[in-house]
Amino acid sequence: MENNSDEFQSMRLKITGMHCANCAKNLQTALSKRDGVIDAAVDITTESADIKWDPKAVTLAEIADTVSDTGFSVFTFEKKMHIGGMHCAGCAKRARTGLEGINGVIFADINITDNSGFIKVAPSYSDLEDEERYYADLEDKIAAALSKYGFEYIGDDGEAVSAADVGDAGDGDACAVGCAIGDKADDAEEGGKKKITGIFHRLLQKK
Repeated sequence: MENNSDEFQSMRLKITGMHCANCAKNLQTALSKRDGVIDAAVDITTESADIKWDPKAVTLAEIADTVSDTGFSVFTFEKKMHIGGMHCAGCAKRARTGLEGINGVIFADINITDNSGFIKVAPSYSDLEDEERYYADLEDKIAAALSKYGFEYIGDDGEAVSAADVGDAGDGDACAVGCAIGDKADDAEEGGKKKITGIFHRLLQKK
């Protein structure tokens, strides 16, 4: 379940660490008491939580923190990428803002020294059922988010995902402090897709 409107957002999250009905009850109570959460329903049989929240009052990252504080975890995965066109701290800030705006991203960071980016993502429960489609969609969203700020997403395998394939290049030819935009990272890590696919598979095998 994932339904985002201008006012509220909703998502079904995979929860790990629950073992009984009391676990689900305790988590549901904690989530329901969280400021900004409109509705929460936790299901022990599917190990999931349906959550509806006001993004102006609480973030998905803060909801994940509430889950952790209760003794459980939202299933997440981490992805490192290479980004083309960054030259300074201003570029890094803009690129991080773009990544943080992707639905499901609960943390983003940029390392300007090696032109890399890092995100921690909480996929929806339905995304886990079709991981190949989800991963392809996520890469499109990453490319579009970075392109909006004038940067280029270089995939895990070192092949650029063209901004033209996912949308317009965004706002301008220079970063906030006047750097030129458009360079490409020299290299990239391999195996990201295979690694994430394996994580999804192992998690679902536990059900």
